[in-house]
Amino acid sequence: MTGRPILLAAGGTGGHLFPAEALATELAARGVPVELITDERALAYASHFPARALHAAPADTLRGSGPAAYAKLGLTLSRGVVRCVSILRKVEPAAVVGFGGYPTFPPLVAARIVGAPVILHEQTP
Repeated sequence: MTGRPILLAAGGTGGHLFPAEALATELAARGVPVELITDERALAYASHFPARALHAAPADTLRGSGPAAYAKLGLTLSRGVVRCVSILRKVEPAAVVGFGGYPTFPPLVAARIVGAPVILHEQTP
């Protein structure tokens, strides 16, 4: 596989990872390199994912209510975006494909920051 990779961004549930895995398998069969970015929690489920590299970035969902909960979420997502900007500058993907789940937010925001094309995949029938 040669060329710039497609970076797949997916949450940790089967509803997000399975469609991303299907696309990764098809792209790999066509000689397109694929990399996956998700959060640390989802990496445990992605060990078999057909990608040349797996990346993790901070992400979370709102837990609780009130100013402290929002501040904590904002800080985590901000750290995730900064990490993803670094990853995208290193990987230089041809495109970033988002499959949903809160771990998709930082890579898609980072893609917009660095000017990488973004594709959103909706897997709901």
